[in-house]
Amino acid sequence: MKEAFKHNAQFIYLLLIMYIIGVWVEPVIYLIFPVIFGLFGIKKHFMEMFITTLWLLVLSDYIPVDGATFVDLKFAKTLKPILPLFLFGFYLINRDEFPPISKVFTRLIPFLIVTLIALKYSMNIEIGSKKLLSYVLMYFSIPMFVNYLHKKYGEHFWRTLITFIVGLLMIGLVLGVAVPSIGILAGGRFKGILGNPNGLGIFLYLTFMLWMLSQEFRLVRFTSRENILILAVILISVFWCGSRNTMMSIFLFYITYRLVKIHWSIAVITVISVIVFQDLIFLGFVELLQFFQLGDYFRVDTIEKGSGRKVAWIFAWQEIQNYFFIGGGFGHDEHVMRPNYYWLERLGHNGGVHNSYLSMWFDSGIIGLVFYYLALFINVFKSMGKSYIGLAFLVSLLFNVNYESWLVASLNPFTIIFLIILTIFVEKLNGFETDIYNTEIELQQSES
Repeated sequence: MKEAFKHNAQFIYLLLIMYIIGVWVEPVIYLIFPVIFGLFGIKKHFMEMFITTLWLLVLSDYIPVDGATFVDLKFAKTLKPILPLFLFGFYLINRDEFPPISKVFTRLIPFLIVTLIALKYSMNIEIGSKKLLSYVLMYFSIPMFVNYLHKKYGEHFWRTLITFIVGLLMIGLVLGVAVPSIGILAGGRFKGILGNPNGLGIFLYLTFMLWMLSQEFRLVRFTSRENILILAVILISVFWCGSRNTMMSIFLFYITYRLVKIHWSIAVITVISVIVFQDLIFLGFVELLQFFQLGDYFRVDTIEKGSGRKVAWIFAWQEIQNYFFIGGGFGHDEHVMRPNYYWLERLGHNGGVHNSYLSMWFDSGIIGLVFYYLALFINVFKSMGKSYIGLAFLVSLLFNVNYESWLVASLNPFTIIFLIILTIFVEKLNGFETDIYNTEIELQQSES
């Protein structure tokens, strides 16, 4: 990992400079960022372009600190809509160098057609159209770039990507200790560099999945110390932010993954049993927490109500009946929830739907919902081969999105990692691929 930092030192300094300009000289960044981002594409520095996309999406999730004397990271939210446009544009310019269109996208076409039809019923067709365009371009471009970068750079790409993500998480830990006014919410929950603890939890869960897949499919060779460091950073962040959804998602993945190693049928039976007896398991889990005096840490008093989520779910289900089959287009869930925010807050709920199934139902109806998850299952199951880690991933993912709505969005730091993971499955990326670039790197290291 040290080598990855050293090799990309100039690139990291450039990101740091853009961050400083964006925070303290905000108007200038709106000129500088598109120029630099475009130069990456013109010079075919697609790995730097890809990492910069992830970097800006992470910054865009950040919520300004109360009482800050500067504009914070507003620039990231403003600039992020250009990311999919640039990525798709440079793909078109260099399409002969890219692999064929990924099935991650082609299998999603029926879902996208339904969401296009649903715009007819949108409350704000302009916003809905922009969200649909963004969704299409991200689901098209990210798999193309991941596949391209894997074939061109091999292990170097995966080492750089994971090192960069872990580096961001380490910065978050430092902020939590050294600058708690930024890294920790007023209520005491750790949020690191993300906007809130639950958002950090989603990011950690997906990062954990990406790291596990990189090891399972031998995408990158980390040393034992590096793997320990990565796992430590993830787990410390998970327990500090206190995201119960993330803890349970990782636990479900690990249990299913270990059972799959024995036999896939045992894992399936276990998952079905958990679904059938979830109420009994829930009661036993709460009693166990109380026994070990962990009730306050896990906020047991809010578990049953899902921190107000059930209020939103009941309201969402009632509203969905008006858009049952087709939906109201992307953003429809927000258009319905926001006008009712005041009285939902009085009932104990803060935020949106907090459920990807209901949010997607809002936007694309039951027809779109079926098409999306059908594509997801096909993408994962058709790629498993002799490895059933995909089953463990699906089990944990289906649980995770039951409590958050990130799956219906495109321009957030979660979807891009999710698409990277899907691409690994669908394109069956594996092994330590060697090319001219990697050979040159190895020669330079041996000479030094």
